[in-house]
Amino acid sequence: MIDAMGQPVPIRYVSKYDRTRDAGVRRIQARFLKAREYLEKVMADSLADLDKIAKARGAAGKDDSEKGNLQVSSFDGMVTVSINVRYEIHLDERVIRARALMMEYAQELATKLGGEDGAALLILVDEAFKATKSGALSVGRVLSLMRKDIKAPKWQEAKHLLSESMETRRGKSYLRVEARPDRQHDPVPVRLDIADCWPISEEVQP
Repeated sequence: MIDAMGQPVPIRYVSKYDRTRDAGVRRIQARFLKAREYLEKVMADSLADLDKIAKARGAAGKDDSEKGNLQVSSFDGMVTVSINVRYEIHLDERVIRARALMMEYAQELATKLGGEDGAALLILVDEAFKATKSGALSVGRVLSLMRKDIKAPKWQEAKHLLSESMETRRGKSYLRVEARPDRQHDPVPVRLDIADCWPISEEVQP
């Protein structure tokens, strides 16, 4: 057997506990890999079915889905399947120039007016363009600057650059299945989460 250092160890020197531990861990891994492979097939087959439904909707003149989002129900309304696509806004390198222009305007305002207003805007711009823990800009904070009604040419030029730098990209897609146990109850999601599959053990009565 191979130990944690990558060195071969003759089986006769491996304890019974270590052999049992190794075998059990590998069986669990094999089950997870098999389940993962099956779930990937479930997803692929489900997306293929939704694609057929989307094409049928289009042929029936009901193609009202938006940006890949789709929600359909069974004929009796008891089962609902939906796919939701999230889109993310990304900013390109023009954001660097936009930040510089906004900072210049804020600094000029702070120098000209003094007091708290100019300094507050300077801090606001600096905070908006600070990278998050992941190293990316907070698009929401940057966009909040664009909503400020400032007529100064530098600010307007910066807003124009930010507007041009925006790119919408397709993010994660989520497939959701819900079913009503009966017509008197709300739909219950079918969760493919292993945490929901934990066996319920009955308490042993003394």
